[in-house]
Amino acid sequence: MSLVNIISVPTSNGIKTIEIHNADITNLNFKFDVLVISAYINGYIPLPGTVLASLEKNTGVVLRKYAQNPLLNLKRSLNCWLSDAFEDLSFKHILCVEGIETSSISDGNSQEVLTNLFGTISLLNYKGMCSSIAMPILGAGSQQHSIHVILPKLIENAILSLNSNSKLQTIYFVEIDAAKAALIDQAINTYLNRTEEKLELVFDDPIVVTKLDVILSKLIQIRDGNAHFNKQNAMTELIDKIRDKNIRFFELGILGRKLLEFLLSDISKLKRDGYISIFEYINDLKSRNVADWMLTYMHTLRVFGNSVAHNTESNAKPSKMNKNDIIVFTFALDRFLDFYIQYE
Repeated sequence: MSLVNIISVPTSNGIKTIEIHNADITNLNFKFDVLVISAYINGYIPLPGTVLASLEKNTGVVLRKYAQNPLLNLKRSLNCWLSDAFEDLSFKHILCVEGIETSSISDGNSQEVLTNLFGTISLLNYKGMCSSIAMPILGAGSQQHSIHVILPKLIENAILSLNSNSKLQTIYFVEIDAAKAALIDQAINTYLNRTEEKLELVFDDPIVVTKLDVILSKLIQIRDGNAHFNKQNAMTELIDKIRDKNIRFFELGILGRKLLEFLLSDISKLKRDGYISIFEYINDLKSRNVADWMLTYMHTLRVFGNSVAHNTESNAKPSKMNKNDIIVFTFALDRFLDFYIQYE
């Protein structure tokens, strides 16, 4: 299990996510479209301990070979280039950002660096090449700049990119060092002002523990019965988190909501190119004579997922959730999975 933290981003094209993973970015266990790496200008030597060395070791990709004739060459304008497509790798393309002096990430030049990077991502989105990207925490390597300085800038630009690019669904930030990943987790929770109950480990309650064990068995049943579900991140991550007994309420809420949306889309007859909301999926089921009380469980997952993902309004009543709310959420998730398994 590599998921460290998750941020839910509401956009006009639906709920999207930013995920933080503790892993080797060149050896992730899920698929995505674009791997972002940085290099010195025309500097592609795979020195020991670098991402380039890991890339060559884990994938056999020698970056300098692809730099000679890139699919998309924006070196002069944006200091970026895009490789040709790869076959049989977890990613389709490499986006190489050249000439980033990582010291500039924490000084006055940071916005230019990030504008070049995310501007290139927008171009890839326009060409329909980029629904998911993975990148390191720029500047958090050997230069050891403060995570609390770097991360807000990266998150702000990532949120803007998810809002601006309709096809872009997920941005993965990946850190190989476990201690730094833990610092990133803390920095995100501080940045988002996540309250104590949202950070609470749900396995502290015996009622929730019993229900999550049942949910786990049903998730595995659903996944094993549908081969393409193995590539569905929300399901895989939720299974891993429950197995490891290491899931916080905000993670359960966000992943549960993502899973709800995915499974509803699987059984829905609503089909169109644009975004279809969970609310629309539920209304579609209502028109097909699904019981109101079952629809209420779905709305519970939707509303709870939204609530734990975002900051609570200061004038909201009550202002905080408690253990009883976690129990309600897990019961609603269990009943929805029953419905999905039995649905014809």
